[in-house]
Amino acid sequence: MTLVKEIAGTRYEPLVLVPSRGALTDQLDRRRLPYRVLKLPPWRKGTAWLQMLPRLHALRRLCREEKIGLIHCNEIYPNPHAVVATARGSLVGESFGALLSCRRFSSPTLPIVTHMRLSVTERMVRNYLLAEASRIVAVSHGAAHDFDPFPWKESKVRVVYNGVDFEEFELALARRKFIRASLGYQESDFVIGQVGLLMPRKRPWFLIEAAPRLRERIPNLRILFVGETSPGHEGYLGELEHLARDRGVSDIIRFLPFQDWIADVFAALDLHVLLSNDEGFGRVVVEAAAVRIPTVASNVGGIPELIRHGETGYLLGGDRAADDNAFRACLDQFVAAVEELARNTELRARMGAAAYEYAKRQFSPEVYAHQMMRVFDEAIEEFEASLPPW
Repeated sequence: MTLVKEIAGTRYEPLVLVPSRGALTDQLDRRRLPYRVLKLPPWRKGTAWLQMLPRLHALRRLCREEKIGLIHCNEIYPNPHAVVATARGSLVGESFGALLSCRRFSSPTLPIVTHMRLSVTERMVRNYLLAEASRIVAVSHGAAHDFDPFPWKESKVRVVYNGVDFEEFELALARRKFIRASLGYQESDFVIGQVGLLMPRKRPWFLIEAAPRLRERIPNLRILFVGETSPGHEGYLGELEHLARDRGVSDIIRFLPFQDWIADVFAALDLHVLLSNDEGFGRVVVEAAAVRIPTVASNVGGIPELIRHGETGYLLGGDRAADDNAFRACLDQFVAAVEELARNTELRARMGAAAYEYAKRQFSPEVYAHQMMRVFDEAIEEFEASLPPW
């Protein structure tokens, strides 16, 4: 939504394709931004292929009727649909050819720019036809390393950091006292938050394991987890609740489902943590910075590009931060860092202010949109140069 809002009214006029009506289309309606509803079946599921050809035909027709000049895939999964629908060959031949050989057989009719937001394997790159995209946008240099094995990386892959709308976070910060009270927190409480899907990759267990020792040092400690369990890990919340009871800290730990007004959650915190073993970008670090809250995080993926260690937050784990067993050894370092920030309010405020200034420079919607439009320009220029002169 951030990109759509920023580029509307520029040389790029967005038309958003959504699978169904819901919260996103409500936002688009409020802003009078155009969209079309078209649900694309999963590319790699055989049961979806009964619907595939009609939907690809609808996508091809939409591109023609709306005079689309470029397709931007917001993640890798619709990329093969875009590749096949914009190929000059027949949909039947291109579909089955792409499924069997993972490539396009005829020339493209439109440039495609595809966002890579989560880690990808070499197999995923092949299966989702990423080599056929005109440009691939990686959300960090760490994420872009996934394309190192491919000879076309330098010509296709561009790094563009995600943009965050700071306005809603600044409005939430102005209501901090009210928000904390509505969540049942006192002003004297020290609230640590972890925001995002509840899944093993995010390592929420680490914060729970640290909680008994933190409680000894920070008597007014409160811990808040916000997010749903990820698909395939539906029982994980129960495991975490059991761990909290086993460690004797269930009374200071709270689990909330995902909140529509996520800025309010960040505004209620005193410290944010992100302890994942893999993270393409780590948007929540920027969202915490938007309310002037520092982050203590693992040194994995794109996170080191978001945090200046010792200045805007702390990074843990060094080169072995992705290894769960090795990361357990960081418990002492984590407890010490959190205790320092809890006791030293001046340091915490200074780090929060530095995080805010750094995030505003690097991750504003304006910077994000400008860099994305440069990638769009590149893709279009390359595509037009490849067209035959007749």
